[in-house]
Amino acid sequence: MPWYIYYAIKQLFPSKKVISYFSMISIIGVALGVSVLIIVQSVMNGFGENIRKHLAKTNGDILIYSSDGMLTEWGDLFQDLTSDPTIKTISPYIESILMVQSEDGTAFPYIRGIDVQNTEPDDLVIPIDEFIVAGSYSALNDETVFLGVPLAKRLNVKIGDAVALYSPKLLEYLTEEEWLYPKEFKVAGLVQSGSPKLDENLVLGSLGGTQDLLEAENAITGFVINLWDTDESAVVSAKALLQDRVIDYEESLLVNNWMDMNADLLFILEQEKMVISFIIIFIILVASFSIAVALTLSVIRKTREIGLLNALGAESWQIALCFCSQGLFIGLVGSILGIIFAYLVLENRDALFGAYLWIMNSNDVQFLGVYDLYSIPVKYLWKDFYQVLILSTIISFSAALVPALKAAKLKPSEALRYE
Repeated sequence: MPWYIYYAIKQLFPSKKVISYFSMISIIGVALGVSVLIIVQSVMNGFGENIRKHLAKTNGDILIYSSDGMLTEWGDLFQDLTSDPTIKTISPYIESILMVQSEDGTAFPYIRGIDVQNTEPDDLVIPIDEFIVAGSYSALNDETVFLGVPLAKRLNVKIGDAVALYSPKLLEYLTEEEWLYPKEFKVAGLVQSGSPKLDENLVLGSLGGTQDLLEAENAITGFVINLWDTDESAVVSAKALLQDRVIDYEESLLVNNWMDMNADLLFILEQEKMVISFIIIFIILVASFSIAVALTLSVIRKTREIGLLNALGAESWQIALCFCSQGLFIGLVGSILGIIFAYLVLENRDALFGAYLWIMNSNDVQFLGVYDLYSIPVKYLWKDFYQVLILSTIISFSAALVPALKAAKLKPSEALRYE
């Protein structure tokens, strides 16, 4: 082992000590900076992944709808699209806002009618079976509805209770001094899609039952489509091809995918991750100053030893390498410990977050509902780990350069003048 590496190790691990105090503080500073950066990046990755999955599940890969509001002659188009080999599943749907009333409350959610009579759960474009937390898919028919869990709590209803649904047609009848009686539906199930904001405004019904309620006869809002190839580039290509096909049936038809419909939200998520990560990098920079200060103090304290080493024939680059090696070691060890600490925090985030909410006297739905979440999502990307490791190591190494150069420039005569 070269003597200058051995000397660097002795500076980090002095005799009769596990590690020097200044080195320990520097390592802790780097570890905390790295852990915060990893935690933020992983949580932001989780936010993005959770929102993408939620949007793809609740909207399907592609939506076809009319700019005029409703499709009346849609049978030929449906048959044409059904035979398309790139389309995995296609389902007509109808959607509208309405008023829901129970004995204990009133709400104004929107209702989505789906084709349940001719579709098995596995063939549904939107995986309703995955969202059901109470009841069963087979119970959904023209006389029953499913409610989002938060909506059911607001209305204080449970499975088996009846709710009254008021169609938007009520306003038209009122202007004509007529009265439209509401239609009663039985609550047959509760659903939880993963989005509190969606669930608190969600009523699911059958296609036929919803059409009767809205007096829409055979009209639909559009089609929800899932593709065999769900890669984002494939979805974009399929959208362009379908737009050219459906325009032949009706000029008012529009084709959109879940990415275009939520482009602003997805863009904001990406920008938030970049901005937050950039800000948190400054935590590592602050930690690097502790490294520079610690090594500078070490140079001052070791002035006599550095002078003796120079007098014994040590080269300036060897002296500099002693202190650069210490900065490199602190950066590597601090980064590894920071990654381990971040992983432990993320894996135990539910317990830690629960303790935080208990201290703050809050609940998770109230706190996370603002972000349209039921729990804190996390997604690990190896790219984030090694990028943070390399960045923090480079910053730590760079912080050691100033004291290293100071030590390398010491002349034996000046270092030993007062010894």
